[in-house]
Amino acid sequence: MSRGFKVNFSCPELKNDLRNIEKYDNQTTVKIENAIQSSTSAIAKGAKQRVPVRTGNLKKSITSSFNVKAMQGTVKAKQYYAHLIEFGAKVHDVGPPFMKAWTTERPFLRPSFEQEKPNLIKNIKDAIKP
Repeated sequence: MSRGFKVNFSCPELKNDLRNIEKYDNQTTVKIENAIQSSTSAIAKGAKQRVPVRTGNLKKSITSSFNVKAMQGTVKAKQYYAHLIEFGAKVHDVGPPFMKAWTTERPFLRPSFEQEKPNLIKNIKDAIKP
């Protein structure tokens, strides 16, 4: 059973704008929701393009969702080994020398987020402008 992994990325630039979301009118709130939702989808799409593919299972397991109440977008990689690909793993001496495992990091989520972050900030700032 795969549980996947979750990495939290934040935008401190938007913290003040989103903290008091109830002060905005409905039209502005919908624009902000759309901006977050489209950026979340773009991050998932970018992660699928960047992920190393051997069998395709990890690529297929990348999903995105949006929680309206929390105003939070989530991108998940549901394969149990996704964190090993994203962050890498070091050598462990548990067996014979020929069985030592070393995995270099090949990040796919963080670069996708970093690429989309300016668009997210711009879209939310545009939605908030009067």
